[in-house]
Amino acid sequence: MNTYKEDKDYLIRNLSLDVERHLASDFIAIGEGFDQFDKKLPRNNDPQFTKLHIALNFWDGWQDARNHDWHYYEGISASDWPNLARIIIQNIKNEEEITNKIILKHFDLRPRQGIIQKLKKLFKAKSDV
Repeated sequence: MNTYKEDKDYLIRNLSLDVERHLASDFIAIGEGFDQFDKKLPRNNDPQFTKLHIALNFWDGWQDARNHDWHYYEGISASDWPNLARIIIQNIKNEEEITNKIILKHFDLRPRQGIIQKLKKLFKAKSDV
């Protein structure tokens, strides 16, 4: 198992390579380091790894979009992928949370509290008063 720093550095290096590959129209090479990273990234609830998991989902989506002629990701065109990757790379380098709305919409796969759960919590709080 790698350390957080090793995973972070690997991801930055490989996403940066894929930005270059995309810009050079070498689309088939995008994701060459994905499987190795996917296998080694810990699956835990450590918040330090959250942005790396979002980045992994993004990287997977980038390959999926490429395989499907850049369809199926509303609001993301073929030319947007390198820019979104740069945002992720910068966030990871700076140890910042990923806050870009389009990235989070498609690639933050953490469970979210639905409206029903929010209403139940609200009504429970009011009934406790």
